[in-house]
Amino acid sequence: MVSWDPHGVERLESIRDSLVKVGLTDFVREAAAEVWRANRDRHEPEELFDNALTLGVQSTINLANRVFAHVSGSTRWLSAGVRASREHTATVLHVGGLDIRLVKAPHRAGRRPNFVTDFDWHNREARQSAAARNHAAYGPPARRPDMETLFEVDHPGAEQAAQRCRDVFLVWGAELASGLTAGWLGLPTTSANRWLAVTPSWWDEPSPAAVTTDSNGPLPGEGPAFGDKPAPKPAITLKPRREEGNAQ
Repeated sequence: MVSWDPHGVERLESIRDSLVKVGLTDFVREAAAEVWRANRDRHEPEELFDNALTLGVQSTINLANRVFAHVSGSTRWLSAGVRASREHTATVLHVGGLDIRLVKAPHRAGRRPNFVTDFDWHNREARQSAAARNHAAYGPPARRPDMETLFEVDHPGAEQAAQRCRDVFLVWGAELASGLTAGWLGLPTTSANRWLAVTPSWWDEPSPAAVTTDSNGPLPGEGPAFGDKPAPKPAITLKPRREEGNAQ
């Protein structure tokens, strides 16, 4: 398991609480679930030669556009202190002095991404710039070869420095088979480990009534499993195939 920077975790937990309070977590979670549901329904590997790339890219663009359309110019979100801007094809949410970018976890990872190895923003200018700003605001001490975990050595003013990290990635992942989604908040940095800290934001359960927007879901780690909680086993229904004579 990765040992995240404790001051970074504390910063993210405070951010998570503020996003839940303003309603932004539920809004993004619901938008992600609806976008993923719609794209799963029209996903046709055999007939249209769709693959993981088309599904992931389409969902990423759809979610960015949906969030921007609903937040931009909305009196509800304006009164809550939330606004949205465009960054190329991406959407950036601005609230409480934070810049929040939506990041899709790799399709192959589903809802269990490896946060150390599954993300890389060296070739993504906007994300790399965000990571560099966090690193400049709070550059943790370099890890020595004899250190067993990350960020073991504290440095003066670390708690206050972590508060200056204002670039946040809201990572979301989804499963093709179940349609369930999950979300995490992360503070990106330019170190080899990519993140200063990551914390859960939401974790869908098979029953919509059981959806949580707190830290009860699996913790982000470096392996394929996050803790001892077994993955949910929802009932899966298959779409009926269209007969060739009725295809449009």
